[in-house]
Amino acid sequence: MMAATAAPSAEALALAQLLAARLTHDLGSPLGTLAGMLDMLEGGDAEMLAVARQAAVDLRQRLRLQAVAWGMGAEPCTADGLRALLAGSAAAQRVAFELSGPLFQAALSAPLVPLVLNAALLAAEALPRGGVVRLAGTARAVELQPEGRNAAWPAEIQAALAGQPAAALAAGPRRLVAPLLLALAAEQNFTCALLPGAGLPLLRLAPA
Repeated sequence: MMAATAAPSAEALALAQLLAARLTHDLGSPLGTLAGMLDMLEGGDAEMLAVARQAAVDLRQRLRLQAVAWGMGAEPCTADGLRALLAGSAAAQRVAFELSGPLFQAALSAPLVPLVLNAALLAAEALPRGGVVRLAGTARAVELQPEGRNAAWPAEIQAALAGQPAAALAAGPRRLVAPLLLALAAEQNFTCALLPGAGLPLLRLAPA
């Protein structure tokens, strides 16, 4: 006789649905470019072929990032590996990610990798005009400081990090990362909060 399992909460179900929507949204742009360029390559145009090849590279990078950050593909990862993964983010063309501190001088353990990646992706959402996300890691915490023009934490993200994820879930796929990061942090017994920083409040991940 099989044991009964508890039904998922409404928030968990919404998060799963948003994850699927976000995946299809993020992959749609490079995939559409690739398909369009390949359809036009009858004459072997070198410029269009270069665009198609770049779109294929972008798609592979994005798939790899999402598999590690949102799926089950995490393995121990060095700072260079994290940078390579973050190069596949939708924000990579306008946001740079800088890693420093003793935590990143050795490979991160597999459970920490999705936490750090999602924290970096979340910090990038505070940079609508681009900029840099500075990640400083120690044995005690990872602190992320977004810096850039018009940098600001969206209201839905602030609410989620204050323990009220409903607004982020209601905002749709574009605010997926905040509730997902909170769920991952809770699973690993970490806290995730905004703290006063030199400019914009910084995002801090630390063991509970």
